[in-house]
Amino acid sequence: MRLAVLASGLFLGLSSLAFAQAFETPEALLEAFYAPYFSGEFTDDDEHFRSAALQALYDEDAARTPEGEMGALDFDPYINGQEFLIENFAVDSVAIEGNRASADVSFTNYGEERELIYDLVLESGGWRIDDVTSVTPGFEYRLSEIFAEAASW
Repeated sequence: MRLAVLASGLFLGLSSLAFAQAFETPEALLEAFYAPYFSGEFTDDDEHFRSAALQALYDEDAARTPEGEMGALDFDPYINGQEFLIENFAVDSVAIEGNRASADVSFTNYGEERELIYDLVLESGGWRIDDVTSVTPGFEYRLSEIFAEAASW
């Protein structure tokens, strides 16, 4: 019995280490983050991609939202839409200053150009998404501002 408990604990510990991957570059983070949009293999938890501050915004929104209701987000802010057919994905430029970075990402979604700017932070041994801003003309937003507006309702 003790061996089974020990083996399960070891398995969970090792699998959580693999899951909590540290992304060594902003490009590696963003390429891993967008991979499910191409493979269709999404997980239920994207927490390992988010900074502690961004995760707190998601958690606060979930806590405020009544069960069965929609929270602050009624679209996917990482594709600037609800449905996706992503093509021509590129991390166009990255600027790193200390433990912070900014990365410009572009792609087409159903043939429509999308441009996003990611604010990234070096945290917990790797790069994490701290915020995202859409600079696509006619579809501008900042993720943290969407959460802030919803919190004021």
